[in-house]
Amino acid sequence: MSTHTYSSYLEIDKLLSAQRSMTDSDDELLFIVIHQAHELWFKLAIHELSCAIEALQRERPSNRDCIIAFKRLSRVSEIQRILIASWGVLTTLTPDEFHVFRLTVGQNGASGFQSIQYRVLEFKLGLKYRTVHFEKLVDGRYQAVESDVFANARTDEDHQALADALNRPSIYDALNYFIAKHLPMFGIQDSLTGDYAEPYRKKLAVFNAWRYVYQNRENEPELYQLGEKLVDLEDAFRRWRFAHVATVSRVIGNSTGTGGSTGLRYLRQAANKLFDNPIYPELWDVRNAMFSPTEFDLQTAGY
Repeated sequence: MSTHTYSSYLEIDKLLSAQRSMTDSDDELLFIVIHQAHELWFKLAIHELSCAIEALQRERPSNRDCIIAFKRLSRVSEIQRILIASWGVLTTLTPDEFHVFRLTVGQNGASGFQSIQYRVLEFKLGLKYRTVHFEKLVDGRYQAVESDVFANARTDEDHQALADALNRPSIYDALNYFIAKHLPMFGIQDSLTGDYAEPYRKKLAVFNAWRYVYQNRENEPELYQLGEKLVDLEDAFRRWRFAHVATVSRVIGNSTGTGGSTGLRYLRQAANKLFDNPIYPELWDVRNAMFSPTEFDLQTAGY
């Protein structure tokens, strides 16, 4: 019977040999470790979201499944806190220090923009899209570019991971399914199309169901807490994006991104977009309806 040591169980040798600096800069290791750590946390967050989605989509979901999902999402929320805090370590990198190895980082157009796991994470959270629009520096001038996210898939496994995450239910789709089963009187089931690859569109039945949950949280404590946890996730996702913007601004200013994009401007636009088009729109509309009931209008809200 084979035994494992701490090192062999965690494959420490393999892990610590994966940081390969391409310059003589003493600061390049910082950049590599931060981004590799991000990818590891992305992997765990994707796993936890998948478990939560599975729990909410059982044929006969119960409050127990709701509690399981809440536990998994609480773990994702804590992962997000770590991801946000990690940008603080990167801000210790000064512009002159980054400049030494920056061209190596962006060699052949390499960029964090190409992260497969980041796209899968967004899809699992509920941000669905096939193409990304941005401006790219071409021959000294910025040109509008439409990029297919599948173009960044280097292997069949990458392509399949993207396709699965895009075409299968997000955590919000799964929660809508759960509510449809748990609160059938709101008719949510009739509004579920099953086309999970399309960007989510707000639904009146879902809004009415969430308004009921928030107005009767004593009777629906599990759903109420799960709704608040989703708001936590989206709020943290916004904070992560803004922390990224702040870090990029501090290190490279308004310079072109490593992949040739507009850098800071693109990141800022992506971060601000979540306020105009939230991932979980009905949960945010419930807040508007609760705190400004006389001003809130269903038609104006897009229902």
